[in-house]
Amino acid sequence: MNQQASAKFIKTAILPKDYPLIRNLSGELLPEVAVVGRSNVGKSSLLNTLFATKNLVKTSSTPGKTQALNFFSFNNEIAFADLPGYGFAKVPLSVKKEWGPMVQAYLEERRTLKLILLLMDIRRTPNEEDLQFLEWAIHTNRAIILVLTKCDKVTQSQQHELSKGILDAMHVENLHHVCFSAVKHRGRKELLRLIGEAIADESSDE
Repeated sequence: MNQQASAKFIKTAILPKDYPLIRNLSGELLPEVAVVGRSNVGKSSLLNTLFATKNLVKTSSTPGKTQALNFFSFNNEIAFADLPGYGFAKVPLSVKKEWGPMVQAYLEERRTLKLILLLMDIRRTPNEEDLQFLEWAIHTNRAIILVLTKCDKVTQSQQHELSKGILDAMHVENLHHVCFSAVKHRGRKELLRLIGEAIADESSDE
């Protein structure tokens, strides 16, 4: 995948009927990557780092504020969908209950979805919500890359130990993962490479 960056915001949507059809200049539908994780895990920061922009993807100091899917295009090669964060505490129960069906509908119905980036704070052990989402993602037969965020908060030796602990807790073999820091811009090139390889593999299986 091209390491240079040209990204643009496409649309915000909630229902499948409102999802955009994102195409390249030749009119072909772009393969899509979903970005998912807890509401304070750093999804917006990761996307801004990948896109090499500062504020194309809006960040919020209030976990759970964004309750819709935000779609972007990147380098006219790939689409990204920023999904609402889960695990938020300061929103009504009714909003929490809507998260599951909305995300499940997206995962099951979005034909262009090729890859899921599951973000986790490297300092946190996977909880029930993390494991539930992983189970959903596996059920949909989508490719998954685990992105361990906020790696600048720990030492290099801690990274290895904490990464192993997270993978062991998830009980999944052969799960690609990368340590990422938006603050230090670590992991960008590796993650873009893994995304490109995963999409190429998925496309070759069609």
